[in-house]
Amino acid sequence: MAGLCAACSSAPPPPPLQAPTDPAAACLAGLDQRHVVYERLRDWHTPEGCGIQEAVRVRQSVTLWNHPGLLTCTMASRLWDFETQVVEPAAERNFGQKVRKMWNAGTYDCRHRRSDRPQRMSEHAFGRAIDVTGFQLDDGRRVSVLRDWHGKGAKSVFLHEVAAGACRVFNVVITPDSNALHRDHFHLDIGPYRYCIRPAG
Repeated sequence: MAGLCAACSSAPPPPPLQAPTDPAAACLAGLDQRHVVYERLRDWHTPEGCGIQEAVRVRQSVTLWNHPGLLTCTMASRLWDFETQVVEPAAERNFGQKVRKMWNAGTYDCRHRRSDRPQRMSEHAFGRAIDVTGFQLDDGRRVSVLRDWHGKGAKSVFLHEVAAGACRVFNVVITPDSNALHRDHFHLDIGPYRYCIRPAG
């Protein structure tokens, strides 16, 4: 028994408890590791209830963007996942090449939802949403949600695959099949609600 007690007393002490990692710092470190081109902004709130926590202005993720987007760091990280896990594989399958640029019609916008529940604030008002209008391939060809969603051929197949894959990354995916307000873009967000109708086929 004495020998057992002596062995116990010589055991190394347990490791010290690690301080909780700051979520914002961890998210920003993740963007750095993924080589996202962004600027950290000061968080803000407006009297209307809008604003962004962990605010970043993204200029380039996996691909170039047609113009910068104001987003939460978490949304920026999800977009990197979307580009690497959904957009690029779909482009390789359908065109045998990568996507050079992603086109968007806006990110942060302090406004209410344009839907059947206009009393709710849009996820754009919190930097948790983006409206994607199309993509440009490495060879310069443009793929447009407005022109190609209802078309035939590789461009339409690509867009439908991208929309279906987006449902694995975002909480809400709205396409031209949802309503006329979205005839020219995909609305993607990470808000608290879930809505995603996978395209047929």
